[in-house]
Amino acid sequence: QIYDKDILIYAVSQIMHKLNNGEKVDRRLRFSPRELLMFVNRGTGGKDYDAFVEALERLMGTVIKTNITTHSDGSAITLGDEEDTGLFHLVESAQVRRKNGTENGRILWAEIQISEWVFNSIRRNKVLTLHRDYFRLRKPIERRVYEIPRKFCGSHPSHKVGLEKLLKRTGARMPLKRFRHVIRDLARHDHLPDYSVSFEEDGDNVVFTNRG
Repeated sequence: QIYDKDILIYAVSQIMHKLNNGEKVDRRLRFSPRELLMFVNRGTGGKDYDAFVEALERLMGTVIKTNITTHSDGSAITLGDEEDTGLFHLVESAQVRRKNGTENGRILWAEIQISEWVFNSIRRNKVLTLHRDYFRLRKPIERRVYEIPRKFCGSHPSHKVGLEKLLKRTGARMPLKRFRHVIRDLARHDHLPDYSVSFEEDGDNVVFTNRG
């Protein structure tokens, strides 16, 4: 199953690639769903395209609430002792073109327009890049665990965090005992990209060590 976030990650990666090459970028992006499915390590059968459309529809309905606002040039707005709460869609609009103009026709291309907030974050280089093998992680909890050191560790040698605190950061709704089993399994197989995982039984701590 394609995850809703995969579409956004793909769109961000395409825009960042153009920025790095000095190309003109826009909030509106047209792409081949087949290339997206291959990029996120998914199949390219009929059910995979159906899953792509379903994920796109869900993503369209996702609303983000934030108290961080940016100017059109990407700079932050200073509000002093006031707070500005903003609500916005991650994807503002989407279009899917099918062959022969029928609902069951083969998808030719898709086009989405990301929100100005996301676009400005990309231009300000506030979006973290992900290892390509991130998409080989089949379990959502493994992906989320990888995102934690990617954010808090970055290029630093290591990052230690308590198991209970890590569970809260992932947002996963599972008992601590089960999450401990997940982490032990990750440490045993050590297959996360970018970071090696070890679990300290004494203290119930998780240590992420940068492979690079």
